[in-house]
Amino acid sequence: MQKLPCKIILLLSLLIVCINATAQVIFKTIVQKSTVEVGESFFVQYTVENIEGNDGFNLPYFTGLRLVSGPNIYPGKVNSPDGLKPVKNYVVTLEALSPGRFIIPGASATINGRFIKSDDITIVAVEKEEENASAYFLHPGEDPYEKMRKNLFMKVMVNKKSCYVGEPVVATFKLYSRLQSKSDIVKNPGFYGFSVQDIVSLSDKVSHPETIDGKKFEVHTVRNVQLYPLQAGLFMIDAMEVLNKVEFSKSAVNKKTEQEIIEGVHENREEKSSDNNIVTYESSISTEKITISVKPYPEKNKPPLFSGATGSFTISALLEKKELVKNEEGDLVIIIGGKGNFTQLTAPAIQWPAGVEAFEASVKDSLDKTHIPLKGTRTFRFPFVAGKAGVYTVPSFSFVFFDTDSNKYKTLSTKPVEIKISDREKEAQTIVQNENGNSNKPLIPWLEGTVLLLLLIASAWWFYKKIKTTAPVQTTEEKKTSPGIEERLKPAYIALEKNDPGFYVILQKTIWDHLGVTLHLSGSRMNKQELQKALQAKRLADDRSKIIAGILEECEAAAFTKAEFIHDKQELLARAKVALEQLQD
Repeated sequence: MQKLPCKIILLLSLLIVCINATAQVIFKTIVQKSTVEVGESFFVQYTVENIEGNDGFNLPYFTGLRLVSGPNIYPGKVNSPDGLKPVKNYVVTLEALSPGRFIIPGASATINGRFIKSDDITIVAVEKEEENASAYFLHPGEDPYEKMRKNLFMKVMVNKKSCYVGEPVVATFKLYSRLQSKSDIVKNPGFYGFSVQDIVSLSDKVSHPETIDGKKFEVHTVRNVQLYPLQAGLFMIDAMEVLNKVEFSKSAVNKKTEQEIIEGVHENREEKSSDNNIVTYESSISTEKITISVKPYPEKNKPPLFSGATGSFTISALLEKKELVKNEEGDLVIIIGGKGNFTQLTAPAIQWPAGVEAFEASVKDSLDKTHIPLKGTRTFRFPFVAGKAGVYTVPSFSFVFFDTDSNKYKTLSTKPVEIKISDREKEAQTIVQNENGNSNKPLIPWLEGTVLLLLLIASAWWFYKKIKTTAPVQTTEEKKTSPGIEERLKPAYIALEKNDPGFYVILQKTIWDHLGVTLHLSGSRMNKQELQKALQAKRLADDRSKIIAGILEECEAAAFTKAEFIHDKQELLARAKVALEQLQD
């Protein structure tokens, strides 16, 4: 066999090299930046050029780095002197877990039966710079008020701006801050036309971080309330106003800022810092006013028994004790559960069978404040007794409510309840041990009842005398008008007698109800501005107008700031009665 000349062999070798160079695969590792912050996501790109078909790509293991996402594959073509070449990009997102130097390993691939690998690349991870340090530092020439405007503000959010009468509306007031600040709530919002149920207050100290436009804010829930509209119309949620004292440093420091929020104890006197680099500025911020449109209940298909229950409810009736003896007190328990205007639900009307004597129901609410809008139950407990043995049946009764989920009226009915009274007599004695261990004489039930009745009469007489001595002496003409006023204020008198914690809210509502009737105010006109206009139109003396407005403000402050003990409730009620009587002069 004839051997090829050396020159031909050399030419063939050069040709093979050229062909391989033309078809050479380029595999490289590209990072977004060589220095990253701990916890910050960054991209790594593995690029394979001059390849077609499957490439058997293998992603490496990353030590000290967390794989956030990927690989995501992006095929395409790139320009080259030899024309367009196919390319594939494999992109992964990583995150450094701690500061230090880390190696981004090259990826590997098997191409045309040949194993190849991209280069390793080293990056440096550094601690993340404290974001709020720049907010605390006041740069030379920087406007402090503009900086406060961007880094300290308030928001009010409602879950709906249109609802039906009685349908709960949740309003949340939040303070957003990135500054070293002391904030004082100088004005709580008014909720005229609504009954109010507090969910979260300032004392609960609820806060959480939130990122807005890439900046982390500490968000404080100042107040969260559930509002129940009392009537149809347009009603305004007033603004909450906050006065702030903000501290800045004129030198760059790495400091975690803090916020302090108080209520109604602002002092004008400012203690100066001994640090000359610290400067303090004041700003006033407030939430926007929000209008709620309250729709009336639909008249179509409204049941005659509908009494204003709004929401979604269930109802059940049961006996606390299934079998009683004669003259033993039992309890019929009615439980209404679900979501809606619990605080406005009245006791259902029950048709008691002949031979059973029933008494006024007690009411207990159990609300789940972790669920918004609030869920819970209202429990009515009806005491009763029967003097004769037998089986008595409490017939079923209906509960009608307006379902806000379907915008329809619904009726629920309980099952009949059987009361079994045995022929045995109630044990008529209670043995009480004295200090020597001897038994005292039995206390007869009727004697206990008599003593209790005498105590109640004595308490009522004392209460009447105290009210009489506290209230101003009335003229003959005033006495003619007082029965109407007293009837209007009756819920407040009852709340005072029972030491009801909702006394101030009840008194405020009764006053507004009377002013609405007397001054022809309703709907969106039930606010302070319209009240002032109506009082001026009635040509009421300025001092009398101020007294009425002052009483309303006292009620609002006591109800919303929980300042229960700074008022004499009885004296406040007496002043309200006199002010309303003078309004009718």
